Amino acid sequence: MKRIHCYIYSFVLFFISSTCLATETKNIEIKAPPSLESIYQQDLYHYLQGDEVKQILAGDIEFTALFRDHTAAQAKGIAILFPDWSLPANNQLGLDYLRKALNDYGWVSYALNVPDQIPLNTATALSNETLFHAPTLPILSDTELKTYKLLLISRLKAIYQKALEHPGFIIIIAQGSTSAMIVEFFADKPEEEIDAMILLSGYLPDPALNKNLTNTIANVTAPVLDIYHTHDNNWVLSEVSNRKKANRKAHKLDYRQRELFGNNASSTQHARLLKEIYGFLTKIGI
Repeated sequence: MKRIHCYIYSFVLFFISSTCLATETKNIEIKAPPSLESIYQQDLYHYLQGDEVKQILAGDIEFTALFRDHTAAQAKGIAILFPDWSLPANNQLGLDYLRKALNDYGWVSYALNVPDQIPLNTATALSNETLFHAPTLPILSDTELKTYKLLLISRLKAIYQKALEHPGFIIIIAQGSTSAMIVEFFADKPEEEIDAMILLSGYLPDPALNKNLTNTIANVTAPVLDIYHTHDNNWVLSEVSNRKKANRKAHKLDYRQRELFGNNASSTQHARLLKEIYGFLTKIGI
């Protein structure tokens, strides 16, 4: 009898605790995880001090940029640096090194955070009996990509206005997928004029769009330096030879392509990266 009472008592306690737990669970507010950009922004404010971190307004949205003045005897101009869309403005794939090292050559540097990367299409392509293989699906959503470009270009325009406050040339250095979208913007001959563009492992993670980028680069009015690494990702390596041919066919004589050894994570290549950029700018008279 005592054992039965114990079982009943245990069941009642379990029922009460379960009911309370369910009630508490309903009252818990589920929050979305913070964006990658907001995490990068917090890191910049935590690790960098003084006036190096700037908040710049692009329309109704504020974004973070890193500012460094030149340290040379004579000002050369402004270098605007864009990271890949999954990286911070001070990433260790060469961008943080460049934004500091270029100061000694007379360049004011602005390196900015960009919006979070848009999701990739992971749907499985269904087989087609009329084809020998499954059809290729677009990896990037056209709608989301257009929205992302609008956000990115609004930041470019805002930072461009900041660059106009300084004397000298204006150059853009951009990584990865971000560089590809900036190329598309300048290929349309916008009002914003730049004196040179440097691409660091430029690509778009979509077969059709990555192939179109090859011809788009040839339509950019400004001189272009296209840098990639021996052990770069396959999106980049699959088109580097085609880019050289497309620019030669389009008679773009101010297009240059340079291969760096290793990969872009190797800190030993950063000095070589700076040397290639310096040599290219000197060659075109900047």
